Amino acid sequence: MDSTHSLSIAKHPPKAITRITCLGSGFVGGPSSAVIAFKSSVEVTVVDINVHKIAAWQSNALPIYEPGLYEIVRAVRDDHPADHHRKDHDSLQNANTHHPTRPRLFFSTNIDQAIRNADLVFVCVNTPTKAHGIGKGSAADLDFVEAATRTIARVATQDTIVVEKSTVPCNTAQSIREILAANAHPGVRFDVLSNPEFLAEGTAVRDLLQPDRIIIGSLSTPSGLRAAASLAEVYGQWVPRERIIMMNLWSSELSKLAANAMLAQRISSVNALSAICEVTGADVDEALVADYWRAIIDMNEHQKQRFTKRIISCLYNNLAGKKLAVLGFAFKKDTSDTRESPAITLVTNFLTERARVAIYDPRVPQQQIWRELVDNGCDPETLKRNVSVCSSAYTACEAADAVVLITEWDEFSNKTVSATVPIPKENQQIRAAASTIKSTTPMDTPPEAADQGVSRLSRSGVEKTAGFRIPPRKSAGIVIKDPKNGEVKTFSTQQSSPDTGLLLRDPNIPPERTDWSSLGRSVVSPANVESARDITSSIDGRLRATEMTSGSKPPGRLDWARIASSMRKPMFVFDGRNILDHRKLEALGFRVEAIGKRGTTAREPHI
Repeated sequence: MDSTHSLSIAKHPPKAITRITCLGSGFVGGPSSAVIAFKSSVEVTVVDINVHKIAAWQSNALPIYEPGLYEIVRAVRDDHPADHHRKDHDSLQNANTHHPTRPRLFFSTNIDQAIRNADLVFVCVNTPTKAHGIGKGSAADLDFVEAATRTIARVATQDTIVVEKSTVPCNTAQSIREILAANAHPGVRFDVLSNPEFLAEGTAVRDLLQPDRIIIGSLSTPSGLRAAASLAEVYGQWVPRERIIMMNLWSSELSKLAANAMLAQRISSVNALSAICEVTGADVDEALVADYWRAIIDMNEHQKQRFTKRIISCLYNNLAGKKLAVLGFAFKKDTSDTRESPAITLVTNFLTERARVAIYDPRVPQQQIWRELVDNGCDPETLKRNVSVCSSAYTACEAADAVVLITEWDEFSNKTVSATVPIPKENQQIRAAASTIKSTTPMDTPPEAADQGVSRLSRSGVEKTAGFRIPPRKSAGIVIKDPKNGEVKTFSTQQSSPDTGLLLRDPNIPPERTDWSSLGRSVVSPANVESARDITSSIDGRLRATEMTSGSKPPGRLDWARIASSMRKPMFVFDGRNILDHRKLEALGFRVEAIGKRGTTAREPHI
């Protein structure tokens, strides 16, 4: 922390921020905006050119899944007043939440208007890896960042603070400053800040509600320091001041890259150690005794290829015509994010070996799985013939030669909870926050829409935390209110609404060809005075599911005996995340192989 920088900021009074616009509605922009609206007095508008995604954010079928996100979005997006009738004032005070008397979170495709109305603009657009030219496969593609910057300069008519939140190379803020200065309207001033996110899929809401640090980088000019103080005032409405760290612009950008580099170094060390364990007979669980190292093992590219070769070797060096049941397609549990998921590479490898693949993931939509595989080079005709996306793990495993576990979803584990497990901190926070929420629909969060987020979510840690899973809704339709006559209609993802001008079939329609002004907000039924108690009880029940007594089997876990009865013999389980009790599986007749451990085949004596 730059103490001189912080002291300088203290001398410059902040500007009051009342409206924030977020460019990008993905895994950073969506959750970040929801939590800011939930925990502060600021009105936040999230904009995106993708009509599908905005329609999903306006509905009950959010486009991404994170534990607790649905409840928070409903609280600040829909017209639910604060639960002032509740007597539990202590929990409301502890939640430190500004309870809305009107919605504070909005989603729109009217980007220009949102920018013009904003005091501060978050840039949360995607920064994918370059797919062409110098730096292909490694450097960040900043096309979206530049396009967003030029849009801000073209549209803004008042002094605006522009905050860089996407993961970008060092000195990107300088490029943003130059573009803004060269294209600004006369008399309009821009101040550029760096405010990187340190989120992880599956715990993003917890990370936002209880961040261990908030980094704000700015220039040391009076205007830059005042802008930094203004953003700090927003976070200061729920984040302790000692956790808000001020520094210069370039140090802030580097801090995010440094955190990512340290994580990559740690993962590489664990992966190397796991390879040694497999050869020597050591157990990676016993070798990684320190909490600093112990985590669900991440699979980098080298690890994926080794795992593939091990599967081929165990299945008698031939996968042709064999059925592999792939359990999990998300990057990690408690998220629907599939970017860089090991499943993409592994399934592609299996298809190259002419295997048949059945995939099950409790949160990733079917169309998202197809899109990821096609984008990775899989032939669509091959996918049609040899890949099936299943609605249950039992269907995927039926008549399979092997089960390949890729995502560490709790429902896949067969481990018995040996003692009472305390509720994780993130669940306690969500429970406290949920006490302020009014709901008018059953607490069965719908499945996500097929679109991925447009902004890259940093993977700043590999956590080992218990989560809770919300059952899917029976219907995945998008609820829309006709602004002309107030009629409520539900559309599937393959239908269009002639009355609202919302086209749900083609995500590539440019925004200028659509009448965005006719897009209605999501509609819910009238509030019920008992609904706040209902939602709190519902969340409490799901959170208490992690408080198991000795010898109990958590609800919703797979019945591995049932799976064994339906598979071809011999039966193989390849545990890519080390979340299974291998001895229990072996007792059922499975041959078990796992990363970082010598498998059943290697331990069996040669006859």
